[in-house]
Amino acid sequence: MKRSVIAGLWMTVGLAVAAAGCKTTPVATGSANTTVSARKQLEGQWVLATMTVNSADGKHVTPQVAGDLTLDEFSNLKIEYRLSDSGRSALEGIGLKSPNPVVSTSGRVAIDPQRHTVTYMAPDANARALDADAAALRANPLALEHLRYYTLASNGTLTLTTRFENGKEATRTTWKRSTP
Repeated sequence: MKRSVIAGLWMTVGLAVAAAGCKTTPVATGSANTTVSARKQLEGQWVLATMTVNSADGKHVTPQVAGDLTLDEFSNLKIEYRLSDSGRSALEGIGLKSPNPVVSTSGRVAIDPQRHTVTYMAPDANARALDADAAALRANPLALEHLRYYTLASNGTLTLTTRFENGKEATRTTWKRSTP
C-alpha cells in the first residue's frame, strides 16, 4: 500500500513538473510553409503572360495563347487556355496537336508546399486511375493530368512547369495576378 501511495505521489510530482515545464518552454508552431499558407499565396485570379512548350525530342515553341486561372480558398481551380490559329500551328510544328482552340476545365487541386507542386484532381480521378485514355493524356505535356511545379517570385509572378518522365521540362507558363 505504501508503494502505491509513493508511486502516486511521484506521478503527481512528475505531472506537476511537466506542466510547469510546458508553461515556460516555447512550443514549436511548425513551418510557415503550410498548405494553408501556400493556398493563400496562390489564391486569386491570374492571367497568362507566357507559355513555352517543349517536345520530348527537345524542340520548343512559344505559342500565341491567352489564358485565365482562378484558384479559390478551397483549392477549386478553373483554368482556360485560348490558342490562336498560329499557336495551334506552332504546337503542331513540334508534334503536339490541340483538338480545340479553347481548353478549359475546373476541379479541385492538391497543393504540396514542401515539393512546390499542384496536382489537378479530376472529379472522376479515382475511376480513371487505370484508364488507358488518361495515360495517353499524360503523354501530352499540356494535359492537366501532369504534376505542376510552382514558384512564386517576389514580384508576384507565378510560374507553373511540367516535366516529362525523364525529368526534362515539358511546359512553362508564367502568370500575372489580375486581382490582389
